[in-house]
Amino acid sequence: MKPIIGINGDVKTEPSPSINVKLAYVDAVRRAGGIPLVLPAGEPGDAAALLDRVDAMVLTGGGDIDTRPGMPLHPSVDLMDPRRQAFDMELVRILLGRPKPALGICLGMQMMAYAAGAPLLQHLPDAGLTALLDHRAAHDVEIERDSRLGAIMGVNRATVVSHHHQGIADVPSGFRVAATAPDGVVEAFEAPDGMFFIGVQWHPERDLDAPETARLFRALVEAARRK
Repeated sequence: MKPIIGINGDVKTEPSPSINVKLAYVDAVRRAGGIPLVLPAGEPGDAAALLDRVDAMVLTGGGDIDTRPGMPLHPSVDLMDPRRQAFDMELVRILLGRPKPALGICLGMQMMAYAAGAPLLQHLPDAGLTALLDHRAAHDVEIERDSRLGAIMGVNRATVVSHHHQGIADVPSGFRVAATAPDGVVEAFEAPDGMFFIGVQWHPERDLDAPETARLFRALVEAARRK
């Protein structure tokens, strides 16, 4: 049986209310040997029931996290729909407490970190971390040699497709940095205890012809088979 890989949907209000998922995520899961299942944002408590029906999760990209009341918003912030934020937070908090493989992508990585208590950088240019490269374009990342991410990708340096203006200031307690950009921005983090809980700041689904990034989805699907 092919494992079922959940993909969280984005909530859109225009031109009409809808749940959206970019086809690239669906194609990436299919190419890796999984069956994609889009999970819509729902009522409180729905996340646990939906997670029970999938073998692993892909947490997708999207808008920005509303950090209020703890942190005022930067003028550049483009917030995700609050229904999606509430659902995604619930998903991640459940995933943190159960051994179900999860791969967070761009916003998905930020949500993983934020839900686990890590601080966010709301606008990288204002943090003084974008002098060396543009995080809205392809750039190199350095991957930690002894990381699970490095073992999966099979390289210690990769050129990745990137499109973000926010980032994480540090990894959550109990997790480790798995990759960084040349300017020091954290580009990936992971659980150090064998749990498949990996966040990447770039978009591997947009570059599946690059073997080292396609391996991420294959590794997720294989982890789902073994769970």
